[in-house]
Amino acid sequence: MRGMSTPRIRKGTPLLALGALGVVFGDIGTSPLYALRATLQFAGGEQTAEAHVMGALSLMVWAVVIIIGIKYIALLMRADNGGEGGLLALLALAAPDEDETPRRGGGVLLWIALIGAALLYGDGIITPAISVLSSMGGLVPPEAKTQPHWILVASAFIVLGIFVMQRFGSGVLGWLLGPLMLGWFILIAVLGLQQIIKAPAVLEAISPLYAVSLIAASPMTAFLMLGGVVLCVTGGEALYADMGHFGRRAITLAWWIVVCPSLLLAYFGQGAAVLISAEAAGNPFFALAPGAMRVPMVVIATLAAIIASQAIISGVFSMTRQLMQRGLLPALRVVHTSDVEGQIYLPGINLLMAIACILIVLLFGSAESLAAAYGLAVTGVMVLTTILFGVVASRRWKWSWWYLGPLLVVLLSIELTLLGSNILKIPSGGWVPLLVAALVLMIVAVWKKGLYLINRGRLEDGLPLERFIESLDADEVVRCPGTGVFFGRDRGITPVTIRKLQRHVPVLPETIVIVHLHASRVPRVPHQHRLRLKSNEQGVWTAEVRFGYLQKADLPSIMRDAAERGVPADPKVTTFWVRRDQVAIATDHRGMARWRVAIFAYLLRNATVLPDLLDLPPRRTVEIGMRAPL
Repeated sequence: MRGMSTPRIRKGTPLLALGALGVVFGDIGTSPLYALRATLQFAGGEQTAEAHVMGALSLMVWAVVIIIGIKYIALLMRADNGGEGGLLALLALAAPDEDETPRRGGGVLLWIALIGAALLYGDGIITPAISVLSSMGGLVPPEAKTQPHWILVASAFIVLGIFVMQRFGSGVLGWLLGPLMLGWFILIAVLGLQQIIKAPAVLEAISPLYAVSLIAASPMTAFLMLGGVVLCVTGGEALYADMGHFGRRAITLAWWIVVCPSLLLAYFGQGAAVLISAEAAGNPFFALAPGAMRVPMVVIATLAAIIASQAIISGVFSMTRQLMQRGLLPALRVVHTSDVEGQIYLPGINLLMAIACILIVLLFGSAESLAAAYGLAVTGVMVLTTILFGVVASRRWKWSWWYLGPLLVVLLSIELTLLGSNILKIPSGGWVPLLVAALVLMIVAVWKKGLYLINRGRLEDGLPLERFIESLDADEVVRCPGTGVFFGRDRGITPVTIRKLQRHVPVLPETIVIVHLHASRVPRVPHQHRLRLKSNEQGVWTAEVRFGYLQKADLPSIMRDAAERGVPADPKVTTFWVRRDQVAIATDHRGMARWRVAIFAYLLRNATVLPDLLDLPPRRTVEIGMRAPL
């Protein structure tokens, strides 16, 4: 199997595995709170017949083994882009030269990745809601027919607290998350084992024959159950996306030694509890704990839910930043919450997610109602990830279709069946992630098209750089001491800021540095490769600046590097000239409907400006406003 990356050897793998428990496995680690309960209820009521319980357990066991253990752990985590994982990293491997211009629809593979990313936003909104509602549901007495209203209010306040804490960053909790989740996994394993001892026959459900028997005897019931089975494999994308933080070895170690055994024991224990007492089907997870332990279990489960929410919210922040750096979303304010790379906070996204999540809690009211909304986002991302993986294995690793084909058939057959089961739940909640994804994709499409039209106008009206340099001598342009840094998009084209400055103030700096920024498809660009300089005539320099999708382009630092390499760029006499676009609706409708232009104008007005993105010194930065008709 050529082309597969080898695992990176890291020191302290057990310690990294402990850290991974707190960050990577929070989502899948809290699935026992609601997965089996939803699976039994999706079958048309709380099915407690032995065939249904054993069949459900068999389906869940093999879903965990095949989708998480084989697909994500054994296969996908070998597909790393410079050590990083996630949908956009997979896209970079699948199509390193994929055309992202709107004229070709942005590239089929690009839009596959974007749809998956858009669904992840829905996942990020639903995960805190369903996790907290499930944990707080343990306070509802087993004999109660309705949930007290105060539980709904308390859940909403806990969700609000989760998003308020984001401003302090995950680094505040640090490595405490790992030991806390380790304690959680040990607890659910021990509680599950106690129930298994009482009904050891439940372990027979590890045989896939029970799943096959259920499908053969009650195909429609089994199909409906799959809508709950998918909940036991949530968080698979988080395993892949967080690979860069902990490494494949550490995540694999944590999965097979701690997480997988604990989850299976918890699920089998819940199944045993239901077989012993049919009343346990109402809330199988809390049926594991004796009555005196119910309140402490609620507290512990709520802490685990908070950790799971932290992981997915951080993932959404990271995904948003990557989309911003690719020019697929408008630039937003990014706050680095610690010196650790990747720990960031996006206030705007955090506020929108908090509002949406609280609304979902109040709208759905219970974890059972919300379970229908959860599965569609998860299965949609799974299918799209498998498609991109197939492209990587074929194009990059050169796998033979003799074994790649059957592998993809098996994975896609399972995942498309899971997706089909969840599509049936669109009216009862599945519309939520679809609505969120549609809004995200609309914003991406409008932003991409708007930028394309603006940049096309720049190119059409652009002055070749060679002609500009020649004019500096022929026109005897007045030059003043100092260095001016201008930003250009297209190589060989003079930045419009230079032309406008020259037109209104016929004086140009003695040294002109034209900077071209390039967001690379790799996560990090080494320091020695991030700057490439070219000296032209008449004191004009061009600087190609490259940065990875996990890096920030700190331009003052880059200009210091340029000065060390011969560019006369004294920070005290260097001025940064930045273009500030203002959208105007053109009378001839140059490619966008008025409503799309209005949305683009709003996004542009609220986007973080270039000086803030590049850490430009305010006293040495001049913005030049320009109207861009669309």
